[in-house]
Amino acid sequence: MKNKIYTILFAAVVCFASCNLDKESPDSIPFDKAFSDMGSIEALERGAYSRLRTAYSISSMILPDLQADYVHAISGFSNTYGNVYQWTFSQDDGDIATVWNDLYGGIAFYNFIIEGIDSKLGFEPTASERTALNNIQGRMYLMRALSYSLLAERFCGDYDAATAKNEYSGVPLVTTYDSSKKPARASLYDVYDKILKDIEQAKQLLADQNGSPNSTTLNLDCVLALEARVLLQTDNYPEALKKANDLIGKQTYTLIDSEEELREMWTYDRSPETIFQFYASKTETAYQWGYYFYNEYNNGTDNKQYTMYPDYIPAQGCVDRYDAADWRRTVYFLDCTTDAPVDGRFIVAIIKGQSMFARNLTVISKYPGNPDLRTTSAWNYYNTFKPFRLAEMYLIAAEAAVLSGGDAETPLNELRIHRGLPKLPAVTLADVQEERYREMMMEGTRLTDLKRWGLGMTRGKAQEGEASKTGGNPWSYIDFVTEIGSDISKPKGDYMFVWPIPASEIFANQQLGGQQNPGWVR
Repeated sequence: MKNKIYTILFAAVVCFASCNLDKESPDSIPFDKAFSDMGSIEALERGAYSRLRTAYSISSMILPDLQADYVHAISGFSNTYGNVYQWTFSQDDGDIATVWNDLYGGIAFYNFIIEGIDSKLGFEPTASERTALNNIQGRMYLMRALSYSLLAERFCGDYDAATAKNEYSGVPLVTTYDSSKKPARASLYDVYDKILKDIEQAKQLLADQNGSPNSTTLNLDCVLALEARVLLQTDNYPEALKKANDLIGKQTYTLIDSEEELREMWTYDRSPETIFQFYASKTETAYQWGYYFYNEYNNGTDNKQYTMYPDYIPAQGCVDRYDAADWRRTVYFLDCTTDAPVDGRFIVAIIKGQSMFARNLTVISKYPGNPDLRTTSAWNYYNTFKPFRLAEMYLIAAEAAVLSGGDAETPLNELRIHRGLPKLPAVTLADVQEERYREMMMEGTRLTDLKRWGLGMTRGKAQEGEASKTGGNPWSYIDFVTEIGSDISKPKGDYMFVWPIPASEIFANQQLGGQQNPGWVR
């Protein structure tokens, strides 16, 4: 990849390792000394986790769902991510380039650690240190597989065995730490083949690392979860079903049993369903996942009312897909109303750009901010992201079963029961698609799902409600959402479902000339 990425990477490697390197000048430390002792290598691993968490950013995980059919932009919104929301982004889009660069920057870091443990150790490890080194290396293989999986989802078309071996259908494969290498795009088949090989390596090296709920350390269960996901993406339905059921069958993780437990998962970041989530604390803060949806104007300090100040609100069609009995309806959404108080306060929203208060409006509250991560009494909207959840394994099992003639009723109905919904007498692919839409909202899967299912995207009807200049009478109807982008409808296969290779990357790597994704070159 770009020389710039490797320069930044080396600086980061030095930064994370230098505290264990006898106070030598950071810019004079040879690469080999980064592997001089276990403390240095463990510091590098912490740097790798930081890289991975950066790659799982709002741009990477929320942006695909903003582009899809979950939300509308409020009138007067800040235009944050507006180009992607409006489907007007280009090869020069900075947010998309950031996703690409963060993922490849991480891959370079993981390559560095994998190679260093193989060939640059400056000490003879004991038996216990060798086990620890194997575990660290296994986590690097898993991080690399995760990164290539995200790159394939964002920057490649859906996997089709008939076309997967076509030239330049994948992304560049970089598997060594060498800034001089600027590879062309591989085929999508080769990309997924490499992902599965990295998964196998990780599986062997993490064989003794069983997981537990809410783990902040990557482990064997994370490997199995990624394997099930990748097998579904590559249309290997029998194996995807088997892997998902294997993880479900371990019974290490259990689906929640109440609406309150579901709320605790998304508010306090703890749940028996969570296979892996990123570490966060008051000093090592998380991303503000709910800021553009839930953003309380007074940070919870107004004793009379909660006042939401969102950029994006859910489409009416999104809200309507949640039955009143569905626990997710009241956990994932908050209704702004002056009729019934919550915690002694009424809830309204401010319509940006119009200085109006709104009621009978629904906002997204899936990421309300973890109170345990607040550093003051004010809300900060920090929640930690959860790349692997048990609910996804039930959805993978159900989808793979429908498409391979297996038992889809058992996994889908099990999930429905643990979301407050009744069982379905029979399960179709459409049923699975609807359940996945509801469960995975704002977790970055929607565009990938639409591509995999060969479906188009229609944003649908906007919410209606009432507004007032003062918050008191009279209330009257206004259009809450901006007209720009509100009525977008895209057919299946539209080229913009696949993000463009950033123009800056093509400029830096001449091998990528003529290899841009179809439709992006005008």
